[in-house]
Amino acid sequence: MQISALNEIGQPVDWWFIYKVPKLGSGISGNESATGYEYVYYDSEIDGAKGEIKRSPNVLGDGKGALDRTLASVFGKYPNADDSTGWILYNDEYPDGVGKGDLSTYGHTKGVLCYDIASDTAFWLLHSWPKFVEPGAKQDPTPMYGQTYLCLSLDVDTARKLASQMMTHQEPQVYYPRIAQGLAAGDPLVGLTNSVNVNAPADSNVIDLATRGNLPFKVIAKNRNWNQDFWNDLVGPTLQEDMDVESWIRGAIPPIADSDGIHKTFDIKYITMGPLGIHWAWPESQDHAKWGITKKSDWVCVGDINRMISQRKRGGCTIAFQNETLWNALTRTSLVLAPPGHSRTQAHDVIDKAKRSVPAHGSGGQMG
Repeated sequence: MQISALNEIGQPVDWWFIYKVPKLGSGISGNESATGYEYVYYDSEIDGAKGEIKRSPNVLGDGKGALDRTLASVFGKYPNADDSTGWILYNDEYPDGVGKGDLSTYGHTKGVLCYDIASDTAFWLLHSWPKFVEPGAKQDPTPMYGQTYLCLSLDVDTARKLASQMMTHQEPQVYYPRIAQGLAAGDPLVGLTNSVNVNAPADSNVIDLATRGNLPFKVIAKNRNWNQDFWNDLVGPTLQEDMDVESWIRGAIPPIADSDGIHKTFDIKYITMGPLGIHWAWPESQDHAKWGITKKSDWVCVGDINRMISQRKRGGCTIAFQNETLWNALTRTSLVLAPPGHSRTQAHDVIDKAKRSVPAHGSGGQMG
């Protein structure tokens, strides 16, 4: 069978991006209410037609949108998929139906890698939602927080390269794996279903890949023994830019300065969809997404690991790719914390000074 990212009407696309909003009450800063399953959507076909990022008419779980359709194309046959089809599900928080406890030695990773040997097709879904996905589940996990999802259409060889990196760097907690018939025992897609090396030597890794439609992207990853700040010390220097990052900020605040002494990473404190004509806004405390944007060029990063000191000892990754429309939208919807009337540059300076003056405190909640 053909494996691909599917769009909002079930047609194959090279890639898509979803930003799920948190559960929101109405009346706060002009907000419309939200159940927590609404989302904004963008994909490669819209991009090619010079379209815009818009609110989807669908909600997650209704079976009508891109996320549901993409997963149903494979797991709709679960557990009786084609012999040539395999998959690797992973999440640092198991779905409830798995019935096992989570291991903090594994990566802070969340995703789905599906492939079909006969058609030489695959997709990789990288997301931020704990306890997702569980094939056959009657409902999705908690709607309380904002989440991000990026799905890429790949070939099987690219899926193998990802699996190789995952084993020694991302270190995912895998569940419900399925191995396609005909794969050799030494194939990385087989190896990843057996075990990952949580004791691999300290290392970071960057691989350059492309989708089936030739969108170049980088997979930037680090393992638990690397023990440095992922966004500050790896992503920013790799892209050679200052960055704004939205993630689950809990515990002690990481320092601003990057390891290269040049590039800095700033925490996004507020999300507003107002510039996109959508009446939703929420603070970082209601957002569980893990994404970043460079400040000058149009790099967009969608990942699964937070900018937290405690997560220096967890494996994880981000996908970095260049897209002007998506970058512009995220730039306009994200706000760094600063007094009213200050410019974006002034806002960065204010945060820099404020964060350097904040004393360290407890590690706080460890939710993924």
